[in-house]
Amino acid sequence: MLTLRYPWLWLAVGWALVAGVLVGSLMPGDSLMEVSAYDKLLHAGSYLLLMAWFCGVYEARRHLPIAIILVAAGLVLDALQTQTETRTFSMLDVLANCVGVVLGFALARFGLAGWCQRVERFFFA
Repeated sequence: MLTLRYPWLWLAVGWALVAGVLVGSLMPGDSLMEVSAYDKLLHAGSYLLLMAWFCGVYEARRHLPIAIILVAAGLVLDALQTQTETRTFSMLDVLANCVGVVLGFALARFGLAGWCQRVERFFFA
């Protein structure tokens, strides 16, 4: 983990985002807002956010394992949807999740990594 003034805060928010993705992925389909036109964008955006968040908290050598974990989590969560009555497995959803992870990984490589440290320096230096 990067040296941060408030690591507990960054991790707590990150894990709250993970919990949000878990709940959103497994809640009954009839409880969801109607987002069919934007469903894949929602998937990609959620996983982009997760990847970008954790790339802000962890050093670069951890980014690839984080990406692999997020891709696997997206696959598992979509597979778990088959155990619900109102959700189904969608390879397109898994692909959208992967696109989000890859975009987050690329953003980290092009300067987004360690953004938490920069935010802390800006507000608390």
